[in-house]
Amino acid sequence: MADTTAVEELARSLQTCLEKNDRAAAVSAILSAVEGGLSIEDLYTRVLEPFLESVGRGWQAGRTAVWQEHLIVGAVRTAIDALYPRVVARKAEVEAVGVTVAFFCPPEETHDVGLRMLVDRFDMRGFDTVYVGAMTPVDEMIACTRATGATVVCLSASTHFQRMALHAVVRRLREELPGVRMLVGGPAFAHSAEDWEQYAVESVDALMDELVAQVGREELADA
Repeated sequence: MADTTAVEELARSLQTCLEKNDRAAAVSAILSAVEGGLSIEDLYTRVLEPFLESVGRGWQAGRTAVWQEHLIVGAVRTAIDALYPRVVARKAEVEAVGVTVAFFCPPEETHDVGLRMLVDRFDMRGFDTVYVGAMTPVDEMIACTRATGATVVCLSASTHFQRMALHAVVRRLREELPGVRMLVGGPAFAHSAEDWEQYAVESVDALMDELVAQVGREELADA
């Protein structure tokens, strides 16, 4: 667990970068924090996810302009991409789970940074991941899942509109991909998973533990 002071300092730095529209400083602050010992898991779950949720609320309330939101989210994405070699190195150090997970945003959903961070967490745990990301047509989701042999599909929605649109997406995927587990998450589910209890992810760590345990049970059954 990261030192609370380090987490709070980075959160304050990013808020200052947002107020000053300083992309370079935001990227530098994130990378410096990791160099200083902040784990990628803590960076994502304790700093970036709450920060991006706050930025989104600011945009909805009219305190943050669209261009400002795009600027700071772009800075976060740049830092995440710069950290990817560390993710790959971490993945090489753990035992492969043997489960392929595909990650999509539905058509018209452009916000995929949260999903991108989720992919890294699965990678560092040893899962095989297929990250397609924003604005993926449903036919392409189906084709990708079949081509890669993914047995789990994660879908992300950022707004109420996208959350409602997911109903048709999940219904189609279930029809075309029997046996593939469907999961949903993202800012649209932050405060309530009503009507989505079957698919919503409450804890990513618990989900990964469950999937690993399931593989173990299947291996024992086949032995």
